Amino acid sequence: MQMQSHEDGAGCLVTEVLTCYTQLSRPSSLYPSAHVNSLFERLIRACCYTFDESVVQKVLTHPHITPITTPLRQLCSDGEYELEAYWNKRILGEKGEAEGMIRFFMCSPGCSDNKPSLTKSLANAMLLEFTYHDNYVDLIGMELNSIASVSEGARLKTFAVLGSGPLPMTSICIVRMSRKRGEVVSVRNFDRDPWAISKSSELCRKLGYEGNEINFGGCDVQRDTPNLRDFDVVYLASLLGITDEEKQDVISKTVKRMRQGALLVIRSAHSLRGLLYPVCGRLHATGMT
Repeated sequence: MQMQSHEDGAGCLVTEVLTCYTQLSRPSSLYPSAHVNSLFERLIRACCYTFDESVVQKVLTHPHITPITTPLRQLCSDGEYELEAYWNKRILGEKGEAEGMIRFFMCSPGCSDNKPSLTKSLANAMLLEFTYHDNYVDLIGMELNSIASVSEGARLKTFAVLGSGPLPMTSICIVRMSRKRGEVVSVRNFDRDPWAISKSSELCRKLGYEGNEINFGGCDVQRDTPNLRDFDVVYLASLLGITDEEKQDVISKTVKRMRQGALLVIRSAHSLRGLLYPVCGRLHATGMT
């Protein structure tokens, strides 16, 4: 079988990315559906496969790709929000599909048609079905190990997550893993969307996170960064700041609001994943200690 040249490989990737971008730009909503899910799956598959660096650079610098990089990241951000909102509603029993699952698990044959209550065990079982649950578990596990390796034995107990969204998986995983280690931590979630704050707070109560373990506060981090001096570790959501300039701005504002010695966790992307998420390099770390 004849191998594709780098030019052919880059050309196929450019075509695939443009096709997905064009079709994702058409729907009035990116709420999960067979069509929307299929397009995002194709896009992720194209961008997450390992390619030769020369192919990657040809794609990233292609004259048809560079103009759509920022709007493509915005589509990914909007799609991620809609996916999280879908799973939030599903677990809370606000969708017909979820109600059917709850009735199956909890109702006897003669039960009434009233909406059944959602138990903690069922809510947690449903969360395990979230599309990217295992990805978060692996990611947070690596991040917490990295945090431990640079904290020089200090007990880090207070976390903040900026841009937590409707499904605060980062916070949930931090608390869940800390519990397993016998550690007590507190995570505060910040998001500019009042609906996301309200519904994610309700979700965490259903999951059994009470008191100060996971708490919430509304704030548009990119415009009005909250006071972060009470936190040992601050997380920035991957899509908080779509362009390089926005990312640099939010990092700079965040660092200024943190206390000396606190840790900032920034998630970055590499290779073709830079089409989906901002890439954080040395520029973004300027001024950090």
